[in-house]
Amino acid sequence: MSKIQHLKKFKFTANKLLALPSNDKSSKSTDLEFSDTEVIGLKCLSGKNGSKRFLFRYRHQGRKGSIAIGHFPDVDLATARKVARQHKGLLAEDIDPKAKRDAVTTFPTVYDFFWDTYLPLAKKHKRSWNDDVSRFKLHCKSLFTLPYNEVTAHQIMQLHLKMSESSSQYRRYAPSTCNRVLALLKTMGKLANQLLDITNVAEKVSLLPEDNARTRYCTIDEIKRLIDASLSYKDIYAGSLIALLFLLGCRESELRLRKWSDVDLDNKTIRVPRTKNGSYHILYLSDLMLDIINKLPRVKGNPYLFVGRFKRGCINRPATQFKTIKATACIDNAEEVLLHTARHSVASNLISNGVDISAVQKLLNHRSIESTLRYAKLSESKQRETSNRISKMLLR
Repeated sequence: MSKIQHLKKFKFTANKLLALPSNDKSSKSTDLEFSDTEVIGLKCLSGKNGSKRFLFRYRHQGRKGSIAIGHFPDVDLATARKVARQHKGLLAEDIDPKAKRDAVTTFPTVYDFFWDTYLPLAKKHKRSWNDDVSRFKLHCKSLFTLPYNEVTAHQIMQLHLKMSESSSQYRRYAPSTCNRVLALLKTMGKLANQLLDITNVAEKVSLLPEDNARTRYCTIDEIKRLIDASLSYKDIYAGSLIALLFLLGCRESELRLRKWSDVDLDNKTIRVPRTKNGSYHILYLSDLMLDIINKLPRVKGNPYLFVGRFKRGCINRPATQFKTIKATACIDNAEEVLLHTARHSVASNLISNGVDISAVQKLLNHRSIESTLRYAKLSESKQRETSNRISKMLLR
């Protein structure tokens, strides 16, 4: 038994709560219970699957009672203590907090719940919370004025399907876009269930099947032509950025936003402090990459590698410049080749030419090998070689 498991009462901190052990799966009790010494009555229950939730236990007129506060870390420690103190304030006035909650007949509207409850928590835990704001404002208007407890699965399904169908008033959205909106409503519903004991009706609505994976990637010959066209492009910053994307395989924003302070020329690296998945990453530079970077003019007072039009800013996403470069490089079906195709192409060509997939995973900074496997597309020649291999083995 660990020290923290043995110590059932202690002053809660976020780190200590994260370190709480899961309840033993062979235990008869559902949860391990721990008590906060700062706010008496506040408990943290650790389940057999590792989930943790806050609970407030109390006595009112000689009877024991408890009231759920929410799951940690969706509800942070400061919020849990604030709610527990509010319950204690009601008890001081001889009011049962659970009875008061259950007697409440008005619930927040979907609009108010999003802005007052969901979004403040999302800002603490999601880098992409602004995407949730856009999705909610654009697609969820039909739910805005509804009290959250009156929202039905049918209404959410209708909203979801309406996005996927074209009409005279609305354009058809891709299944992935429809599913992102539904995922937002499912997450909001989960939070409403935890805080307001409202059934998460969004869970009853199924996601649409998605088949929108980009399969286009550039061959080695196409990459050579694109790099040559990029390095001869009139805008050295845009051209160098695009050329390096086809060499490094990193995300466009991870490279475009880099400053000279992120570059270590001696160790041939570029430091990315925070990537899309929230982790730190190092880009390793070849001599060709170093040569491209060393030719970039430095602008006094501007810290960025790829200088933009504004005095101290970086270059904007070079979509227009890339169209010109694709035309110069004579790329077939050029509309299918996007800036992100560079990342796809680097990964696919490395895997097709025998590089271990775990090495490619590290290069791309993927948390999961499944993400890397999406790029494991063999070229036509490699597919023919693989197909012929069994015949050659049998004819020996």
